[in-house]
Parts: sequence; C-alpha cells; structure tokens
Amino acid sequence: MNGLQLAATNRADLEPILAIEQHSFQWPWGRISFEGELNSQNTCSYVVKSAQGHTCGQVIAYVFLRRAADELHILKIAVRPAWREQGIATWLLERCFIISAGQGTKSAHLEVRPSNIPAVELYQKLGFQVIGRRPKYYADSKEDALLMTKIISKLQKEDL
Repeated sequence: MNGLQLAATNRADLEPILAIEQHSFQWPWGRISFEGELNSQNTCSYVVKSAQGHTCGQVIAYVFLRRAADELHILKIAVRPAWREQGIATWLLERCFIISAGQGTKSAHLEVRPSNIPAVELYQKLGFQVIGRRPKYYADSKEDALLMTKIISKLQKEDL
C-alpha cells in the first residue's frame, strides 16, 4: 500500500497508540498493559506510519502480537478512526503474517468479541476460521469470545 510505512513499535509510539486505543475500544487497554507488552520478550509489535503529506510520520495503526513456539497470538490491533475502511488493518496483518512465517510460525490465533462485526469480518476475509468459543471471556461485559485460527506457515510475499 503506497504511502504507508511499517515499523517496530518503540516507546515514542506509546502516546499515539494510547490515543488510538481510547477511540477504538469501549474497554481500552491502559498504559501499563502496553508497557508490559513492550517489555515482554515474547511480544512483537508494529506500527503503521503515514509516509505522505501533512500526516507523514503519524502513527495510524498498531498491532501487538505474542509468539509461543510456532504460534502467533494477535493481542491487539487498531487503526486511527480517520484512516479506517482503507484496508490498513488487512495490509498490516498480512505483513505480520509474512514476517512470522519467515520466522517459522505455522499458525495465528485470536479471540474476538462476536459483537465486533467489523473485526470478525476482517479476520474471516483474511482466512481465519472460528474453532470455538470461550464463554464469558470478557470480564467487563461477560461476553463470549470467538476463537479463530489461520494457517500461515506457507505464506510468502507473492501470496498477498
């Protein structure tokens, strides 16, 4: 996608990530949660920055992932509201899958609220399949979580 730059997350990105988080979720993560993930050796995280015009260098999306053996777990992903519905989340996750597959990752997993229709549709579009439910997974609302998985071990850049 032209005009976008993928970068590893650093502490300077935390303020814009927190702002996006507040605008994206009814029950957002706080600073301590993000700092904990930045300090974890099993977590990898990326930001998407605009590489064009007056928004050049602005963080417009982020993703936090955790690796365990040959599996990737998607913890958080969000896009700045003004940049939504432009394919940025798809672009970001596809790049993460390519990077992870190159590091020996075989599958990706996540939990998502069934009520988060845009997220469920995004994951289905990317090839995730529902493999189960976690009853009352979300403590804030007691909503179940859908468990979704995708095989990524065979992905290559030319596949996307």
